[in-house]
Amino acid sequence: MTWTNRDFVTLFIALLMIICPHNLLAFPLDQLHILKISSLDGTAVIKMPEGFLRVIKPGDVIGNDVTVKEIASGRILLEERHESGTELVIVRLVNDKQLISRVRRLPGTLPTLTVPVVNK
Repeated sequence: MTWTNRDFVTLFIALLMIICPHNLLAFPLDQLHILKISSLDGTAVIKMPEGFLRVIKPGDVIGNDVTVKEIASGRILLEERHESGTELVIVRLVNDKQLISRVRRLPGTLPTLTVPVVNK
């Protein structure tokens, strides 16, 4: 059996995925481009980092770790999973510019509930 260049490339990619799978499978949200948001039917058209167009709707998974949670007028709510937990990512279109906001929940930092006391 002779090894071709294609065999070596396939073997190299397979070894990279075994050694560092998270870095290769991570989805770069900063390279995501929203082209159109349709809040009426709850879909959006995005341009993937590879260059192709994709129609997304709530429940779709982008990459391996990003889930579309909601599509509303002018914004898309995404949930990104990390080793340290989940993070909400809000991608908004303002004057044809894309703004990305991130909200991360820190473990163990729940707000303290207080009850008002009435002094008589």
